[in-house]
Amino acid sequence: MKKNKKLSLLLVPLLVVLSLYLSGYITQFIRNYNEWKTEYGLASGVSPKLPSGDFITCIKEAISPDGLKGIVVIGIIMGIVCFYIVFVGKGQKGTTDRKRNIVYSDSGNYGTAGFMTEDEFNNVLECCSPKNATGIILGKMNDKAVCLPNNTRMNKNIAVYGASGSMKSRAFVRNRIFQAVKRNESIFVTDPKSELYEDMATYLKNNGYKVKVFNLINMENSDSWNCLKEIEGSELMAQVFADVIIKNTSSGQSDHFWDNAELNLLKALILYVDRNYKEKSIGAVYELLSTKSETQLNGLFAGLTPKHPAFAPYNIFKQSSDTVRAGVIIGLGARLQVFQNEIVKSITMYDDIDLELPAKEKCAYFCITSDQDSTFDFLSSLFFSFAFIKLVRYADKNGKNGRCDYEVAFILDEFPNIGGIVDFQKKISTVRSRGISIAIIFQNLAQLQNRYPSNVWQEILGNTDSQVFLGCTDELTAQFISNRSGEITIGVTSTQKVLSTWQVSNYAPQYRETTSVGRRKLMTMDEILRMPLDKELLILRGQKVIELEKFDYTLHPEAKKIVKSKAVDYIPSWKANKKDEATIKSEKVKKIVPKEP
Repeated sequence: MKKNKKLSLLLVPLLVVLSLYLSGYITQFIRNYNEWKTEYGLASGVSPKLPSGDFITCIKEAISPDGLKGIVVIGIIMGIVCFYIVFVGKGQKGTTDRKRNIVYSDSGNYGTAGFMTEDEFNNVLECCSPKNATGIILGKMNDKAVCLPNNTRMNKNIAVYGASGSMKSRAFVRNRIFQAVKRNESIFVTDPKSELYEDMATYLKNNGYKVKVFNLINMENSDSWNCLKEIEGSELMAQVFADVIIKNTSSGQSDHFWDNAELNLLKALILYVDRNYKEKSIGAVYELLSTKSETQLNGLFAGLTPKHPAFAPYNIFKQSSDTVRAGVIIGLGARLQVFQNEIVKSITMYDDIDLELPAKEKCAYFCITSDQDSTFDFLSSLFFSFAFIKLVRYADKNGKNGRCDYEVAFILDEFPNIGGIVDFQKKISTVRSRGISIAIIFQNLAQLQNRYPSNVWQEILGNTDSQVFLGCTDELTAQFISNRSGEITIGVTSTQKVLSTWQVSNYAPQYRETTSVGRRKLMTMDEILRMPLDKELLILRGQKVIELEKFDYTLHPEAKKIVKSKAVDYIPSWKANKKDEATIKSEKVKKIVPKEP
């Protein structure tokens, strides 16, 4: 833009001087012609005198009284040229896309899609310097941040498509965290590589955030979350708890009969531990299952009254045959076998993480998940399933106007890899009114379809008013985005040239040109796949597509405040307490053991 302005400033005086020069030349020609016509005439055989091409002479003639004639002629010529330049390609009543050599027809016979105009842009987005930006940064235009305004009528749910290496974390996630800090929002962040935690944890602490990490890769560096305590004696919560575990530990070809049988047994064990154990944890549930025989379990549950919430599900489990019951116990034990590990028990035993707290004060919770295997997907799924439940309940019961005291933003990077969240399509469609927003980030459409099949993925995308496309390498996603860009009517020109050469004397070239309208996608699948690496598409509900530049987080003023830390250096409180206990025990032993004389 700046280069174009400088070029314009240079061209304007040059065009003025050139116009005066040509006006002076034409003025001389008109005068010489009139003098020749008066003195000699057409029959004389004498030619008119040629104008002088001298620069000074032409300029003098241009500013002479007769120079007005030359200026008028030059004005007419320049007007014709400008008219041609402005209206070239509009013979078919449309506008020309010179980049792709397409004429967009105004007829709209086959579709009226197009790229967002400047007026349309100003109605739904704001463009400002990163320093002054308060909305969600979605991209960049002319070195300014393009943001979704805070007072937008659209919801703040966002879907981000981006193949590996397309800058999902750099161009969206970190910027989203920076803007959340500006607006004092609490955040939940999924972090497949722990790089987001390492970059942002200290920055967030310095800005007054309570930072916690649920680390499912390096568990000895994870805060502990007692997932079983979220049940709080509720049979409904026990059902959700058991359902999440069964769904996220099932193979692709699971059997509903066995799943339901294991679900009933798990629900019964959960409710038994919740009501009868002083120290409640999912590790205690596994211990009850793995250390008691079926006969012993029958004895425990036989002592319950029919009103006990664990009585009914266990009684249903008992209705099956001996062989089936044995298979159910073995199958459920296999699903929960990760709790044989003492560290897994530890990070699900203590109350370091309060899922309701982000609604009351500024919190940043990171969930570090593995993008290589799905062993602990059920734990991350439990984490987010109960986070939504707790936040919504707080907003409904205690929030002002039914909203959380602090708005909460879920930034779900590698969304399909965190396990299936129960009824997520319902959650994303209803949390807006509670002051909760969700951003789902995934590599391609197939990932989302595999995790949320049966058109549930369409329900999820249907509740994201903003969709950011950073690039893809697969045809399925490219075709989807191409269809989403819309149909457009284009001008079509056909030419035909016929040469007849039977005889040289009868050579008769014929030329025919016809114009009509056709249809095409605003952006074809091929154009989607070939998008430049620094470009993105922004698709807003009810608006045309717009192409933007990616906004790298290093351009954000807050990026200078990042202080890196290592996730493996973090010592959670439960681990520190265990070390203190071990130290105290060793000191006691030293005191008891007598010294040798």
